[in-house]
Amino acid sequence: MNKKTIAAALVITAIATAPLAMSARADNLLNSVLKGAAGVFAVKAVAVPLDHFINSIMLANNVANQEKTKVVPIIETGSATYVGAAQVSGPQSAIDQVQAVGAFAAQWNNGVWQVRALIPIDNLNVLKGFKRVYGVGVDAVINARL
Repeated sequence: MNKKTIAAALVITAIATAPLAMSARADNLLNSVLKGAAGVFAVKAVAVPLDHFINSIMLANNVANQEKTKVVPIIETGSATYVGAAQVSGPQSAIDQVQAVGAFAAQWNNGVWQVRALIPIDNLNVLKGFKRVYGVGVDAVINARL
């Protein structure tokens, strides 16, 4: 991935996250859609170099993947929508199906325990429905400092 593409992805993300002057409800919806689209675009723009970087870290620490890997967006929904990135690994046929990692959190025992589930899914648009892709694991969660 060249530096111009990465820079363009970061600029689009910055523009999409800037407040828009609209009604409160439309503003929130439009901001969420723009932020989500920009986040997905940014993840896709840097997915290949991130994947290589993670694989080199795994290899250097003697825990190299023996199956195929790729970096995909993490889509988390709930009271707000978040976009991040994750590296998934598994057989090539299963990896080819993975379009994102769906995330949700739940608490147990009055908040003493919190679980964040990460599930490889076959569709970026979770509103249209999705299926879990079996045989694929999540190896890494990627965060970017803004």
